[in-house]
Amino acid sequence: MISTFGTVLIATCLTLAADSKQTSFGYLWDQKSDASGKIEKNSRPYTPREGDIILFDDMSPFWTKLYKIAGTGPPFHAGLVFKKTDGTFAVLESGPDDTLHVFLLDIEPRLHQFKGSIQIRQAKRELTKQESETLTNFAYAQDGKRYAMWRLLLQGTIIRHRGGIKEKVFATTYFKRDRWLCAEIVVSGATMVGLLDADKVKATVTYPLDMVDDVRIDLSATYESTVYWSSQK
Repeated sequence: MISTFGTVLIATCLTLAADSKQTSFGYLWDQKSDASGKIEKNSRPYTPREGDIILFDDMSPFWTKLYKIAGTGPPFHAGLVFKKTDGTFAVLESGPDDTLHVFLLDIEPRLHQFKGSIQIRQAKRELTKQESETLTNFAYAQDGKRYAMWRLLLQGTIIRHRGGIKEKVFATTYFKRDRWLCAEIVVSGATMVGLLDADKVKATVTYPLDMVDDVRIDLSATYESTVYWSSQK
């Protein structure tokens, strides 16, 4: 027979295990002003959802200069949350940590091991079963493809499609490419499952910074406001 102390101990351990599982994805931080104008900061456990956009900033001086030439700024990288075939969450990324391929990275170690600032923009709704399968299949089909380095470098030249009449004529969203920029693959995946409108958001002219707020492209219909991620509460 288990003693009362033993019962309490088991219950406590189970609670701690549950809390640990719940918070293993870290926390989301946001802030708001109260009636007096004082800023209040709040944190809550991050529960991943398929379609979440994760924005990474490694604060690299090199990327800061390069992105400035292209007329943008940090964050410098983006990824899209999806479910692997085993049901676990992962992030679809093209060129993570200055690499040159597309990777499917388990979300928990990816968040905790990244050296820099992370922001997350959560999808407002859960995907249907069919949408989930579509996103999963899309992610696996891109795994191992090349990062579009030359297309990135062209963003700092007049050849790019972003801005003016060229954007209106040439900007589009591709669903099949041999090489991907990080924001392109995010927009394409989110568009495939109805989280983004292909008529309003064009993958070939979208940069990570565009997805932080709703200034250049408005994602507020399907995405929550962007908040910071932290490993600690």
